[in-house]
Amino acid sequence: MPANPTSSFRNHPLWLWPHLLSLEAPIVAVAWTLGLARLHHVPVMPGVLSGLGLCVWIVYVLDRLLDGLFTQVEPMDVRHEFHKRWWKLFLVALACGAAVTTWLALNVVPAALMWECLGLGVLMLLYLAVYASGGSRWYHHLMIPASSLGALVVVHSMPLPPGFQIMVTLLILGVLCLVFFRRLRMLVTTPLAKDVVGGMLFALGCTAWTRFVQADGDVPSSAVELFLPACLFISNLTGISTRAAQGRWLAMGFGLVAGVCALAATGRMASSLGVLAQACGIGLILLLVLNWKRKPLSPEAYRVWADLAVLAPVVYLWIRA
Repeated sequence: MPANPTSSFRNHPLWLWPHLLSLEAPIVAVAWTLGLARLHHVPVMPGVLSGLGLCVWIVYVLDRLLDGLFTQVEPMDVRHEFHKRWWKLFLVALACGAAVTTWLALNVVPAALMWECLGLGVLMLLYLAVYASGGSRWYHHLMIPASSLGALVVVHSMPLPPGFQIMVTLLILGVLCLVFFRRLRMLVTTPLAKDVVGGMLFALGCTAWTRFVQADGDVPSSAVELFLPACLFISNLTGISTRAAQGRWLAMGFGLVAGVCALAATGRMASSLGVLAQACGIGLILLLVLNWKRKPLSPEAYRVWADLAVLAPVVYLWIRA
């Protein structure tokens, strides 16, 4: 692998190309959605997987394009350098992806699921607005207020439940507070905070389908099904960008896994959640081992192995389901 990320991308090995093209996150999201559907023995209707994959890909490409546009650190890693060099092609691909996603939402996906995904999309846009601007003054003082006010108008003009509108309004007002209070923004928009928010949003996307088909399920079980993979995803992200915090999230994940397994074994929690906890435990163990063995690995190789560690639990779900 070339030492300088600005060298010819053709010299990079094949295993790195999914990361260069931002395909690793959509692959993980689709795999986890299939694994959870398999665990609950529910089919996945057409349009769900392709829509989810496109949405995740769009968010990741936008995140890397914005990072490449605003980040002043040189040299950038190979992913951000690749997106910065080919930003025009990525913008065309983003427009096509957004068009396909819109068509799926309006013509294929059920209306109730579409509104839920729209709410998640608003959260994703807020995530990008707060965390992907790299501290640019004009971005914080012009683009975020304008987009936030526009989002308020759009949300309140849609036929959404009042409770959901209030939640989104509070989130948007929170973003505006971050814009106008610099110290608060510096406190919140740390790499650790970005990893936590990103992991939670990713878990929300991966569990959206099973949450939709089990709308009458109990809230505690839905929360456990969300937080188990969220701990795994956050451990993945912190291992990449904020390694000092990864140990805490691994410990939290192992504690949650142990608690859920104990409750499932005594019959006080669904056996499917016990299987999910075991699967997430496998992923956490793999991330822990990878952390111990990471010294000889390049940052790019570590990311690939970390993504494989997050994919391994899906195999376990398919075997045990």
